[in-house]
Amino acid sequence: MDGLEAVELKLSEVLEDNEKFRFDSEFVNKSCLNVKKILLNKQYEYLSKLNSFNARYKQPIYDENSNIKVLNSQYIRDYFLDYESAKNGYGALVPKEAIMINSTGVGTLGRVNINYLNEKISVDNHVNIIVAKNINSYYLTIFLKSYYGQSQISRYYSGSSGQIEIYPKDFNSFIIPIFSNTFQTKIETLVKSSYKKLEESKILYKEAEKLLLKELDLDCFVPRSDNIAIKTLSESFGISGRLDSEYYQPKYNDIIEKIKSYKGGFDTLNNILVSIETGEYSEEYFVKDTNLKFYIRSTNISNGLIVEDEDYFVNPINFTKFVKNGDIVTARVGTLGIFGTVDKMMEGSIYSDNVLCFRLPDNLNPFVYTLLFNNSYNRMLIERLSRGSVQQRLNQETLKDLVIPIIAQSIQVQIEEKIKQSFELKEASKRLLEQAKKAVEVAIEEDENEAKNKIEKLILGGCEDECSSL
Repeated sequence: MDGLEAVELKLSEVLEDNEKFRFDSEFVNKSCLNVKKILLNKQYEYLSKLNSFNARYKQPIYDENSNIKVLNSQYIRDYFLDYESAKNGYGALVPKEAIMINSTGVGTLGRVNINYLNEKISVDNHVNIIVAKNINSYYLTIFLKSYYGQSQISRYYSGSSGQIEIYPKDFNSFIIPIFSNTFQTKIETLVKSSYKKLEESKILYKEAEKLLLKELDLDCFVPRSDNIAIKTLSESFGISGRLDSEYYQPKYNDIIEKIKSYKGGFDTLNNILVSIETGEYSEEYFVKDTNLKFYIRSTNISNGLIVEDEDYFVNPINFTKFVKNGDIVTARVGTLGIFGTVDKMMEGSIYSDNVLCFRLPDNLNPFVYTLLFNNSYNRMLIERLSRGSVQQRLNQETLKDLVIPIIAQSIQVQIEEKIKQSFELKEASKRLLEQAKKAVEVAIEEDENEAKNKIEKLILGGCEDECSSL
């Protein structure tokens, strides 16, 4: 039969590093066994000997009054930690430079990052925490991101139909190649350079937001905090069709009136939209391939950008709706109030039925207005427009009621410049992490000194000029 793979192994070989006595094809497939063979030919150690902590925390308690951010699997990305979008709450704090690994769910399991943040963070109980010892934590992070780390994650997870898991004790069986301290330190230098660019990117993005809020006179604005609003039936349900008390909180009216007072004028989104559509449902996903298109889900929208997952691609012949450069997307179910701009790299992607995609006229810059839609005041207005008790939803018609300012062109140009610089730094940060990962793979497959020399060129070149040299 075409495509049938057969592996002949001794029972003793199957039982190696196999506490669960697994005999399934995923655990003994040829590629995973080949990775194991390559790693065992290097100087290595098992991860059980290289950590002082390897476990999941208890589920945190969410509380908007906390100053601790709780990162779930959605916010631990391959190239950054989405700290800004995470909810607040109370839970065990993640130590600085601890390694975080998403350990459940198709599409999120296997994402690895290190706590490079200076803020207090916790995680939910779907994230595994590893504190390294006797090994550089930055090197270990990059190894786990590499083909050889991801192969072991793919080998040890279990489950099906989306309910897949990898447990702390599974990580203890991982084979970790041990290279010189010099090599590990050079990987650390490369990774820290990446995260430095990421922080510079955030600073520029905040500068763009400050410029926007100052232009709208929202930089020092504080809406009323009381929850009392007295309205007649004709003033409330007769206009909005809403009877829920939250809809009429004074803070919403304060924000709307402030927007309406903008010197450049205002309008409702309904009056200026070029188009708005809901995406299409898919239940069949594939790993990235040249003949496939990326499938944008609500979880891929993150603080102005669309973050690509390797495992969520679809066959375009089954779809009719594709995003264009300059479109804006937002979730209509789940985490509401987060918008992203479609750039040239994302053009032609397909979007989920849980995503709204809309286009503004040419005089309204999509990057600037995505920034506007993502600010805290606008998120409150989205919260007001959403419907549903168990799960909040946002539909086309309610989104059209959003009141937006018509920002002066000269200010749009200034804001866009900072946003573009911010995104360029984020892309540079991403490339550096890719180069660090490639360096580890070169060290495993070819020679440590070869990889070390190439890293040195990147460092001497400012970690950017020779970004494609590995």
